[in-house]
Amino acid sequence: MSFQKVVILVLVLLLCAGGISLAAWKIADDGEGERPSQAAAEGSTYMSDLEITTTPDDPDAALGEDGSEEGEPDYNAEVAAEGHSGEDFSYTSPDQRYVTETQRHQNFFKAVAEGRVTRMEVTSVDYQPVGDPNTSYVYFNFFTDTGRSSGTFVMKFEGGLWRIAAINGLQGDLGGGTNYMVPDNFEDTLAKEISDLQPFLTKVAEGRFAYMTVENYNLVSECEVILTGRVVGKSGKWNPAEMRLSRDYGLWHITYITDPP
Repeated sequence: MSFQKVVILVLVLLLCAGGISLAAWKIADDGEGERPSQAAAEGSTYMSDLEITTTPDDPDAALGEDGSEEGEPDYNAEVAAEGHSGEDFSYTSPDQRYVTETQRHQNFFKAVAEGRVTRMEVTSVDYQPVGDPNTSYVYFNFFTDTGRSSGTFVMKFEGGLWRIAAINGLQGDLGGGTNYMVPDNFEDTLAKEISDLQPFLTKVAEGRFAYMTVENYNLVSECEVILTGRVVGKSGKWNPAEMRLSRDYGLWHITYITDPP
């Protein structure tokens, strides 16, 4: 092979090698070698965008799974395994009657426990009407922080005990109740309290109670309230009065009331 042919061959080889280098440089310059890392980064960003977050601006942020306000105890969950809801029973149920009656009118008891009812006065009493000897209809006016409301205590006499079986006619936030679940033995607790309250309940049913005023409010704890004032009998005589309410399983109930004169 002549010298000129050797030189030409060398030049061709150098040009080919240079073309490969230029092609490799162009690939690197275009960033093709970086695509896997970029794709990973982009994938990571995409997944983070899919995460569901809750912020204070979210209207459901302060609600629990059942829609209750954050911090409010889930009374149903406390006894879901062994309890019953009073709303599952009628007024004549022998198992959860007192629970049912307390639940159906819970908003009234709650208003009393919050000190919003400042005066309760009897306007008339239909005691043991003809054909209904075990009932007393006690018509009331309730004075609250927002005005006056009228209602009726339907009192029933059963097993030697008077009880408030229903509260009819209440309007606004005094009416209605709840359906929190309670353990079975809570019925026994309410039954004992009804027995303890007989001196007061009997005088109310018989029309010997005139009115009660609330003058002082003492929130002992989140689940106990003491109201003090005066209780007045039909004779006009009065006694310093005290009413105590407790809250169990989300239900307010009266545990003590001073006997009217």
